[in-house]
Amino acid sequence: MKKISKYVVNILCIISALIAGFNAIDGITIPYASQIIQGIAVVNGVIGTYLLGTKTVTKIQRGK
Repeated sequence: MKKISKYVVNILCIISALIAGFNAIDGITIPYASQIIQGIAVVNGVIGTYLLGTKTVTKIQRGK
């Protein structure tokens, strides 16, 4: 699950960067680009919190 989560975060970051980059080019307008980027940021935040939370629980259980 952790490995899949890391890949998903990386893919979403690439998609977000592409949307932001293409939307900044004159003549190319992506509808709802800012909302899409914000949605991706929320999903990345949730996945990141999951990854950090499981790491913290593991370290606490091991006593480190």
